[in-house]
Amino acid sequence: MLGGMTLYIGSQEAARRLGVRRETLYAYVSRGEIARRSAIDGRTSLYSVDDIDRLLGRTRGKQSPESRPSIDVQITSAITQLDEQSPRYRGHEVDVLCRTASFEQVAALLWTGALPATAPEWPDALRDDVDACQAAVTAVGASAPALQRMLVLAPVLGARHSGDSATTAAQRLIVMVPALVHQSASGPIAARLGRAWHQEPSDQLAKAIDRALVLLADHELATSTLAARIATSVRASPYAAIAAALATVSGELHGSSAAAATHLLVDASKRGAAAAIRACLDAGLRVPGFGHTVYRTGDPRLSPLLEAVRLLPDPPSRLAVVEDVLAEASVRVTPRPNVDFGLAALAFVGGLDAEVPIFAVARLAGWAAHIDEELAERPLRFRGLAKPVGPSLLDRP
Repeated sequence: MLGGMTLYIGSQEAARRLGVRRETLYAYVSRGEIARRSAIDGRTSLYSVDDIDRLLGRTRGKQSPESRPSIDVQITSAITQLDEQSPRYRGHEVDVLCRTASFEQVAALLWTGALPATAPEWPDALRDDVDACQAAVTAVGASAPALQRMLVLAPVLGARHSGDSATTAAQRLIVMVPALVHQSASGPIAARLGRAWHQEPSDQLAKAIDRALVLLADHELATSTLAARIATSVRASPYAAIAAALATVSGELHGSSAAAATHLLVDASKRGAAAAIRACLDAGLRVPGFGHTVYRTGDPRLSPLLEAVRLLPDPPSRLAVVEDVLAEASVRVTPRPNVDFGLAALAFVGGLDAEVPIFAVARLAGWAAHIDEELAERPLRFRGLAKPVGPSLLDRP
C-alpha cells in the first residue's frame, strides 16, 4: 500500500522488477502469489506491486518517499520502447542512431516513423518571433533558471502561431532557444547550441551535443511526456501541451538533475572527488547524476555520451575530474551513473554553462511525437481516482 492505495503495474514492468521472464510472472499469478486485475480497457492485465515487493522481501514501510514505487499509467505507444541494452525509437536502437544519425534525422523519425537518409535543413527563427520572445525572456529576468526562461517561449509563440501543428511548434521552439543567445545561429541544431553557449566551439563539441540530443530526444512516458499527453487529451494547443511538459521537466528530479551534477563536478575540481561526494552523503542528499528508476543495471545512454565527451579538447584536464568522480562513486555510491551525469560531463568538459538546456531542447522532439499520437486517442481519457481519507460526509450526524 502507498498512501492507502494499492498499486498495480503492467506485465513488462512487473517482470522487470522481479528480474524474471513474463512466463515466470504468470506462474506466480497462477499460484496465487501475485494478484492480477484488468485495466480499464478490459484487455490489459495489471499486477499488484505489494505482492511483487513481498516476493522480493522488501518492507515498504521503511522506504523513503523518493524510493517508493511510482503509480504507473499504461498507454499504448509506438514511439519509444525501453530496453536495458538500448532504448528504441520507432524500432531503431538509440545506441546505433546516436552514432549514425543527426538530431534532425531522429526528430523526423519520431515525427513520421521514417528515418531520412540525410539531415533535413531547419529554418532560422523568424526575426519578429525572436524580438517578441526576447522581450518575454527579458521580463522574466536574466537570473531566472534557463528552463524557466525557456518556459515563457511557448505561450509567446503559441499566440503568434496559433494554427501550428505539434511538430511545427516543437521546431519553432527548438530553433528559438539558441537564436535568443546567438542571433547568427543557423545550420544544424547542435552547432547552433554550441555557438550559443561557447565562444569558440570545436567540431567535437558540436558532435557531442548532437549525440546528447539524439540520446535524449525521447524516453517513452517520462513524467514530462505524460504531462504533455494529459494536456493534449483535453485538446489544449500544442504550445500549451509543450508548456505543461516544460513546467514538469523544470523540476529538480527531472530535467534539472544535470545542472546539479555539473555543480558536483565543479566542486570535485576544487576539493577532490572524495570530498565532493562525501559532502552530499553527509548531508543526506542523493548524489546527483546517479541512479535511475528504469535502469537498475546502468543507463545505456551514458556510455555513448561519455564516449563523445572523452573526445573533447580538454586543456584544463577536466576529464580527469569526471573520471575521478566516477571512480570514487563506484566505491561509495550504490546507484549507477545515469545520462544526467553524462550531460554534466559534457557541460563541464566542454566549457558550457551548467544550465544549457540540452535536455529540454532534445525532448521537444519526443513531446511533439507524443502529442500527435495522443490526438489519435479519445479525448478526456485521463482522470485520477482518489481514495478518501478520514470519515465520509455520509457518516456524519
